[in-house]
Amino acid sequence: MKRGLGAVAILEEAVTLLRSAPLATVVAYLAGAVPFLLGLLFFLSDMSRSPFAFEHLAPASLGLAALFVWKNVWQALFAARLHEQVSPGARRARNLPRTVLMQCAMQPLFLVIPFPWTVALFRNVAMFAALGEPEAVALARKQAGLWPRQNRSVLGLAALAWLLLFINLVITIAVLPQLARSFLGIEGDFARLGAGILNLTTLAVAAALAWLAIDPLLDAVYVLRCFYGESLATGEDLRTALRRALSVAALVLMMIAIAPRPLPAQQPPSRIQTMDPAQLDRSIDEVIRRREFTWRVPRPPGEEPKGRWVGWYRSLTDMIKNFVTRIAKTLREWFQPKLSPDQGTDAPVTRQTLEWLIGLAVALIAAAAVFSFRARRRAAIDAEAAAPAAAAVNLSDESLTADQLPESSWRALAEEWLAKGDCRLALRALYLAGLNYLGARELVSIRRWKSGLDYRRELERRTRAAPRIGPVFASNVAIFERGWYGAHPVDRPMVEAFAAGLNEIRNHAEHA
Repeated sequence: MKRGLGAVAILEEAVTLLRSAPLATVVAYLAGAVPFLLGLLFFLSDMSRSPFAFEHLAPASLGLAALFVWKNVWQALFAARLHEQVSPGARRARNLPRTVLMQCAMQPLFLVIPFPWTVALFRNVAMFAALGEPEAVALARKQAGLWPRQNRSVLGLAALAWLLLFINLVITIAVLPQLARSFLGIEGDFARLGAGILNLTTLAVAAALAWLAIDPLLDAVYVLRCFYGESLATGEDLRTALRRALSVAALVLMMIAIAPRPLPAQQPPSRIQTMDPAQLDRSIDEVIRRREFTWRVPRPPGEEPKGRWVGWYRSLTDMIKNFVTRIAKTLREWFQPKLSPDQGTDAPVTRQTLEWLIGLAVALIAAAAVFSFRARRRAAIDAEAAAPAAAAVNLSDESLTADQLPESSWRALAEEWLAKGDCRLALRALYLAGLNYLGARELVSIRRWKSGLDYRRELERRTRAAPRIGPVFASNVAIFERGWYGAHPVDRPMVEAFAAGLNEIRNHAEHA
């Protein structure tokens, strides 16, 4: 005890203390920490972004200072509750007004001199003031001077844990929107920010959450330090351990006293030996005949089951078995011909001839399968091209994707709307036709949530062998977005320029 516990040991004991704390103790800490954190984040965001921040700087700073005092008061009550949990026999009368005045007078100094000794001092002052100690400052100074090496090691480990947690939170905040867009198709404002999500507000939120996880642990550590420091003179740790041992012993004795005693045997042991053998055999036979035990039992000998369907099934299986046996016998005779004095060593079919026949049969089957597949695919494409696309597709629908119709149908729709005089819908149809062509050549993967920028980036990655496609596609995307989303009017020259870009993309892709 004079040397003090190690830093890791006291941190583990602090974690155990926090896990065993009642819900009211945790709520007391959150009641002070959460409003202060929200106020601090709003203050930082407002002061760094608002052009009128200087006009309300004084009242905002005063409000933040009031929240800081509010947080420290509840934090002192939280530490006092933990101390009473560690030492239940040393309860003191609390003085809430004195606690508030102590926090207002001393806690702002902690922001000026944040050294290990001062960290321990101000946390100890808060706890002793909440416990009602008349000489809170002197007692806190005495306890803060104990075990300085342990104090420095604990703060170093806590700072390292805070840094690692902060980095993990920043990575989670930056990556989570992109994962939601990739796996779930959800594209919100955070996903569109990209690298811009790593701003001052995001870093402040991550730092606040990391502090909210580390700060209660430090409170528990300094509560234990004060408890063990006081125990050097009062022996309170020994009395607490003795009380716990007596409580456990009393509980064990009470359980032994109320435990049910075994009743005397109602039947003599000789009854077990006089069991009826016939009844035992019947019981064993009933258990053996249960369904879960009979699935491995062989069929009993006797007359086979008869019937119309049974005979048909057996004749069918015998026919298939004889057919397979005959084929196997024929193949075996081909590969292993019998030798005779008259025929010499010649076989009906030589091994080389059989291999040529099998290879020819496999080639014919593969050619037939390929021909059938291409014929069906060509028929399906022709049927889709021949279907009236204009009646089934609404080009104004934003959820429309390029893979719902083939490229020829999109071009037919573009010509139809261009003939009607609606150049805007014709431009949308040509844009979908271009995406369908690129998707058919596996240069892009068509998804509903993708924007023009996403397609441009994907196309740049996949067309490194044909670098001319990317700039032409980027120019076409700019034309489409200016006409479809912007207020720029769409006319026939714009549609013709877009169509020329599509033809250029096709020429570059075919020659790549």
